[in-house]
Amino acid sequence: MRISIRNNSSYIIEFDQLIVSGREAAGGYAFSFTLRGSRPACSAPVSIFDISLSLSLSDPVRPLLTAVPSSTQVVQCHSFGNNSEQIHFECVLTKGQVNAIEDYRLEGDLKLNVGLRALTTSSDGLLTSFDVADVVVPREHWLNALKSAGFRQTLLFEVPLPAVSEELSGLMGKAQEFIETGHYKDAVMQCRHIIEQIEKVRDDKRQSSAANAKAHSKERQDMSSIERLLSLREQLKNVCQLGAHGSEYFTRSQAKAVLAIMIALLAEPTVGFVYGEEYANE
Repeated sequence: MRISIRNNSSYIIEFDQLIVSGREAAGGYAFSFTLRGSRPACSAPVSIFDISLSLSLSDPVRPLLTAVPSSTQVVQCHSFGNNSEQIHFECVLTKGQVNAIEDYRLEGDLKLNVGLRALTTSSDGLLTSFDVADVVVPREHWLNALKSAGFRQTLLFEVPLPAVSEELSGLMGKAQEFIETGHYKDAVMQCRHIIEQIEKVRDDKRQSSAANAKAHSKERQDMSSIERLLSLREQLKNVCQLGAHGSEYFTRSQAKAVLAIMIALLAEPTVGFVYGEEYANE
């Protein structure tokens, strides 16, 4: 990337890096954006102030933040340069904004359109500087910032579960981790593995298939509540099959929906986790 602050068409500072970090905030997620670059020596003193950053999702451009003020209030440019110039910006994003970013990112790098605005004053008077550039935040850097901001905590589901096998616990943890790290199709595939494990423990795979077939027949009006829930579980398993086969992909919100539905359904003891022997072969 190359984005700069100019004074009367002359480069004052040129930035070639954007560093993103995160930290927890009340009611949202705090992110710091640091521009790093170099400032050459100025032949005459120049002061830079009122620096702000705008962020948009790129391709197509959709505004995310219109004017984030810099914590660096004034930059003085003198007869000596600085090869490690840094300007910091901090903002708080809502859960909806972060979800929109994740839906846009689709498991890859985060592509942003960045605008840098500032005022400069020198012997030429008071001037406005504005520059814009496309920036790519590497996937791993963005995921680290999300984790530091506490975003992963929003995916925790509190469901009263009985003691389950280590294998089942591992699958549940892996499904959530895949969502947290942007592997949405893999998360859906893990949900299928969990349902298959439940079928094995309960030994009711045939009943589930039969209930689903009944749900698509003329007998569906006569189905019991347990048969309907078994049919719902079978339908969810069919959705999860796309995680293992085919070229379909899942968005973040879709993967979260599959995981949420699965956890809520399997927490019901007549078709899900076995709470007591009376449900084991229902």
